[in-house]
Amino acid sequence: MNCKVLINIACLLLSWSVAEGFTSKEVKCHVCKATVQEMESAIAKEDPNKTVNVSGFRLDTKGNSISKAVKLIKSEMYLTELMEKICDKMEDYLKATYKSNGKFTLLKMIVDDKMNPESSLVDFVQDGDLNKSLGHYCLEILDDQEEVFLKAFQAATLADDLDSLICGAQAKYCSYTPNEVDYDFSDKDEL
Repeated sequence: MNCKVLINIACLLLSWSVAEGFTSKEVKCHVCKATVQEMESAIAKEDPNKTVNVSGFRLDTKGNSISKAVKLIKSEMYLTELMEKICDKMEDYLKATYKSNGKFTLLKMIVDDKMNPESSLVDFVQDGDLNKSLGHYCLEILDDQEEVFLKAFQAATLADDLDSLICGAQAKYCSYTPNEVDYDFSDKDEL
């Protein structure tokens, strides 16, 4: 895609968000968090013990390729393939504002094969693009933050607030306040 087309798409997405009363950053924050949650959901459906062999370009002393088994859900191949198709899930979301405070949100329409119970708490925002911009934002986020997503999902243990860590602390789409303060007690005298 050439630069002129990308600039036109970005301007169009920004004008839609601003016209609705939401900033591009607000929408990106919610899309980023929804993307993380959709990835976590997809990963949870996989067998956590399944492994795949990955090999590099290194050879052992006999000229054989060196490979090792890693968990499928931590493999770069699996995560990259997941990121390539996860933005299709944005079709399941609608822009909305809470009736109580007017705050912007993205609402997944169907949860556990039922209408989302929160749908009665919000007013849906109609837009001219039928929420296709959510998929575009998702693609943009994953394109810009691919390494952040890969490293976070390949970590030995996934954080409880992975969406806040990725979308706030790392990508800076959302404001971020850590849930816990990490204290370093090493080299401290006992009281």
